[in-house]
Amino acid sequence: MTPGFFQITLKLFLLRGEEMLILRDRDSKLGDLPGGRLSAEEIYLPFSKPLAREIEEELGTLTYDLNPEPAFLFPHRIQNGNHPALGIAFIADYKTGRVQLSDEHDWMDWVNVRTFTPAPFFKEHLLDAVVRFQSGFDLIRSKTPTK
Repeated sequence: MTPGFFQITLKLFLLRGEEMLILRDRDSKLGDLPGGRLSAEEIYLPFSKPLAREIEEELGTLTYDLNPEPAFLFPHRIQNGNHPALGIAFIADYKTGRVQLSDEHDWMDWVNVRTFTPAPFFKEHLLDAVVRFQSGFDLIRSKTPTK
């Protein structure tokens, strides 16, 4: 067996009540969630630190309550370069701040978790992750600590 080498990407389901924030990747025009890849220096840090860096880079200065425990893992492909990755999904409750998109994304919306149809906006593995999140929303929310 030859071991695989994968990038690690952290994705955030940012919630405002029963709405989640979705983004559109500027280059591919496909759906995306806030977050991104770990750098080599971040691998031994708590995941909340690189996730906070990614959120600030992509969305500006926001306050949110992050559940520091991953909600679930999923196979993923990095849109730029189609690199295989392990996706780690996190959940946070949005608190304050104005979302200001970076150059990576050209559109955003808050959509109802229960009624949003993710296909064809999301593709492949990220589509599977969004569907998984939606289908387990009530159970996931019941396990999400709130402050």
